Amino acid sequence: MLSFIEAKNAVSKELREVEIILRDMGKNFNQSSAKEIFDYFFKSPGKYLRPTLAILSAKAIKPHMTIEERTQLINLCVAVELIHSASLVHDDIIDNDLFRRGQKTLNNIYGRKVAVLAGDTFYAKAFSILLNFPTRDAEQTITQIIEKMCIAEIEQAQNNEISKQDYLNIIKGKTAAFMGACCKLGAKVVEAKEEDIIALENFGLNFGMVYQIMDDCVDGDTNAIRNNITIENAKEFATKANYDIDNLEPSLYKQGLISLLNYVLEASNSKTKKA
Repeated sequence: MLSFIEAKNAVSKELREVEIILRDMGKNFNQSSAKEIFDYFFKSPGKYLRPTLAILSAKAIKPHMTIEERTQLINLCVAVELIHSASLVHDDIIDNDLFRRGQKTLNNIYGRKVAVLAGDTFYAKAFSILLNFPTRDAEQTITQIIEKMCIAEIEQAQNNEISKQDYLNIIKGKTAAFMGACCKLGAKVVEAKEEDIIALENFGLNFGMVYQIMDDCVDGDTNAIRNNITIENAKEFATKANYDIDNLEPSLYKQGLISLLNYVLEASNSKTKKA
């Protein structure tokens, strides 16, 4: 079984390209203020979890891609990271968070108004990339995902006391569906068979459920506590995720997906025990 580091190393070249494009994106703006904001936000890279899922999914189907497929995959990863970044910027404004990734948030430095506009610009930039894809699959999928994310966040904000099923529906909408879409679109880039696309999308969805449940358990989320959501619930979704890709051909990249899943379980479990 691969370690988490080995799983990341398996796609390190692609992730490095994604990082460089994001870091240099500010150069595309003539306006100094917009360039400054892009440069500042992307100088400290995130975990790139969603791009990692997309790349591993694509390479689990087709390890040796054409130049066109690889370029499209890199662009997809840049777009999904921009979408994720936009959601983080808006979350920071809503929650009035002052720090993220060890640096001051945009709302902390530039104020809420500019931060909202910056997040909107990230969204716009992402869609300008997706519009250049040969089909509209990615654009349509990501549009649906953003809608689900926003609706889930509204539901969470509007309801102080929610049921267990409501809780699961909310985390599916705000986190898991996006991760499922990343796996699905990664597989679509390399024209995977429909059953493999579905399998990878389901893997990503269940992976996302594990990720958010573990995160909520670590943070002591009130809705998770109220509904007795525990690590055992996360493990149930992890079992489903493993089963989802059981029929995929054995490969370094399939093992990478499984290792990523195990890392989320083990790393978060360790933090929970220390809490």
